[in-house]
Amino acid sequence: MLDLGLLVLRTAGFFLAFTFGIQKIGWYVAGLHSYKAFSSIGLAPLIAKMGFPAAVILALWVTFNESVGAFLIGCGFFTRLLACSAALGMVGALYTSVRLGEDWLRAALYLIAFVSLSLTGAGRFSIDRCLQIRKTNRFRRATLPCDS
Repeated sequence: MLDLGLLVLRTAGFFLAFTFGIQKIGWYVAGLHSYKAFSSIGLAPLIAKMGFPAAVILALWVTFNESVGAFLIGCGFFTRLLACSAALGMVGALYTSVRLGEDWLRAALYLIAFVSLSLTGAGRFSIDRCLQIRKTNRFRRATLPCDS
């Protein structure tokens, strides 16, 4: 049941990717088509306004976290690493929401989900688990004595 619960928790990654991540990618696609500077599109202006350094880099990192990263978390691939990265992004989102007086609950819920996944891993129903089994089996075959 624990592994099924982790699978359900990982679906938060899919929800994040398909709601907010796709939207953020759209901002950059539209910005590229209009030949605007990255510092003036997407989250970069808001990140700069909040006083964070390297606003364009952080905006691209957040976009990756909430799109490709969230999708991979949903699949259970590099779950712990990507969940840590997404959790850090959600700390920034939570800080920004509180500071602007906006609804902070969604960022807090995603933060809890991603911190949980960074601590537990993806569970049995994941790509991470399949790769772990494959690696373990390859190691066992390499250490078995020859039958000659």
